[in-house]
Amino acid sequence: MESLGSEKPLIIRREQLPLLTRPYVEPRTPTERILAQIWREALSVDRIGMDDRYFDLGGDSLVAANIFSQIEAKLGIYLPMTVLDNAPTIAQLAPQVDALLAERT
Repeated sequence: MESLGSEKPLIIRREQLPLLTRPYVEPRTPTERILAQIWREALSVDRIGMDDRYFDLGGDSLVAANIFSQIEAKLGIYLPMTVLDNAPTIAQLAPQVDALLAERT
């Protein structure tokens, strides 16, 4: 009989798993391009599709704080982090950003 404790535990890191996302959609608007750049830098990923979900990409509340700080610094608008609950993709978030930008003018 084999001992279960004699084998090393299998450790799999999130970045080693294949990314389960929808088909890649490139940024279509200036706002989507800015948000994609912010997300790529904050999440340390090479490519983010507009329909990729934030938490599926490995995002957490600490990274979200950084992202929303960058949005405020680069675009001059404030968004609460809770917006990710209803807009977890760049495609869903960009229209909200655009609406806030339009209110400023």
